[in-house]
Amino acid sequence: MKNKLVIVLSVILTLTLLLTSVAFAAGGKKDITVAQEAGQAWLDSTVEPPEWIGARLTTPQAYYDLEGKPSAYMFTIENNGQVVGHIIVGSSAYGYPVFEAADCPPPSIPSADEGKSILERDLGLKIAKIGNPTRLLYLGFDNLFAVYQAGQQEVAVNLAFDFAISAASLTAAIPSPEVYKANKKVTGEAISELLEGSDYSSLSLPGSGYYWLPMVHYSELERRACGPDSGVSIGWYYKTRTSGYGPQYPDLPSTREAMYDRLYACMGTDSNGNTWSWNYGPGFVAMTQESGYDNFYYYGDYWPSHGDYENIVSWINRGWPTALLAARFNYELKGDYLGNFPPPGGHCIAIKGYKFPYNANVQYSIICTDSYSHSDSLYLDWDHMTIGLPPYTCTIWDS
Repeated sequence: MKNKLVIVLSVILTLTLLLTSVAFAAGGKKDITVAQEAGQAWLDSTVEPPEWIGARLTTPQAYYDLEGKPSAYMFTIENNGQVVGHIIVGSSAYGYPVFEAADCPPPSIPSADEGKSILERDLGLKIAKIGNPTRLLYLGFDNLFAVYQAGQQEVAVNLAFDFAISAASLTAAIPSPEVYKANKKVTGEAISELLEGSDYSSLSLPGSGYYWLPMVHYSELERRACGPDSGVSIGWYYKTRTSGYGPQYPDLPSTREAMYDRLYACMGTDSNGNTWSWNYGPGFVAMTQESGYDNFYYYGDYWPSHGDYENIVSWINRGWPTALLAARFNYELKGDYLGNFPPPGGHCIAIKGYKFPYNANVQYSIICTDSYSHSDSLYLDWDHMTIGLPPYTCTIWDS
């Protein structure tokens, strides 16, 4: 394990040295410093996971938007010389919010051989040599790209899922800074209305609810389909929860493996690991009905709004885990914008909590488990990944 961590640190350091001059030229050293300070302050206010207590941000790396302006900065999270996660902080245009943070290493840049293989597989390009990335792009959740010059054209490789796409086909999966700030204001107003209710007075406590649910992270290599994977997290929570969260459900499948297999079948997951959005909630309900329970329901919201964050806060405080199905890649956002049905694909993650506020810079985050990134604690900023874009949610709860 120690050797693996050393290798990870070496790769991160090498990449940083290769691209640092570009980062400072575009974003400026002061901008990176302020972003690092903002990210460190956020990290210091976070108590989950415990490996982050006393951790520091290192190896800054700039990411850009499609116009070549800095959109975010990524930092490695280190504690006692070990990599314990990474964090993505928005640029000055966004006011330095924490867009994402996860307890897994930052995504790596493909090697020259890996890059050539990906380009040939996905785009049919056969090139003799591929150099270092010309720039790195952050276009929203799961939309991290390394851009390369391949002959006469620019191509981009997704760093989270290792697929290639023409750089000309990329679109932003993140609101503009102006829209983001407006979204954040409206979400705050929705939460303020919730806090005014007597039943939710406890929610005014900083960080309330962001470590309440002991969700299960399950991602063996042969069981890495995100639909049944996140379903296992929710199902196993109900299977093992204590009386403090309500009755147990002993007749659910007895092991995580058995539960995964039933969800795989009930959700209609295919051999490529795809679970269609309209099968996710009904599939979970079908599994529970097999076990003799009919008090699970699903709620589908194809166009998340500011009020949905309010709903998530309410559900988590009642002990109801939530599943989020977000558009995985930016080209999937070209679905039916009239709202007749969701985009053609997505990535299921299980929400186990929320976090707000964060000092003077109030942020509204959801906390998830993510099978693809192997992250047990994945913090996502609500307003930068949903409002004004068409990802969609499915919620499962016990009546």
